Amino acid sequence: MTDVSKLRAFDPRIHAGIPQFLEGKGFSPEASEALLELDMALFQWRRMAEKGEFKGKVLEGVTETLEPALLQGLLSIAQLSAGIGRPDPVQPTIGMVAEVMAVDPSRASRIVSELVSRGFVERRAAQEDARRSVLAVTPKSRKFLGEFTLSKWRILSEVFAGWEGEDIATFSRLFARYVSGILAVVSEAKDVPSEAVKP
Repeated sequence: MTDVSKLRAFDPRIHAGIPQFLEGKGFSPEASEALLELDMALFQWRRMAEKGEFKGKVLEGVTETLEPALLQGLLSIAQLSAGIGRPDPVQPTIGMVAEVMAVDPSRASRIVSELVSRGFVERRAAQEDARRSVLAVTPKSRKFLGEFTLSKWRILSEVFAGWEGEDIATFSRLFARYVSGILAVVSEAKDVPSEAVKP
């Protein structure tokens, strides 16, 4: 057994029989090996994301600092206001922010309240119904988001420097397909009635 083979023998994915499982699902040995490599790359990405390394690097290029939850809340409000990822722009509400952030409305409410108190967000009456409260970014927020966005794209331009346009297009298309697949599987799992889930 080679040194590499010995090391692979300690791989929990090998112990769990993942290559054989994938083969049983119809994946070729080459595809299975590629999926194991993707799994490792995603592990490194998740570790970096959980530690906030990427966002921390982006925030080095801005004059203000926001905690991760507040940053995510502000980005969610900005995305909703701009219509990013949906057919048209909308007037964000706390419920919409909770949905985009995948948190409870009470958690979203606390995040929004902190953003309001720090001058990043304003509560306003909805145009079509003055009794309904909507959220709007402030000039301070627009300045921050401009700096944040430019800093992020400076980093991404370095990451993708040297990539062919075709490679970027392929990566973008396939990664979007991967994310859509994950979302679909997760949504299906949520739709299963709790009594149907067996221990």
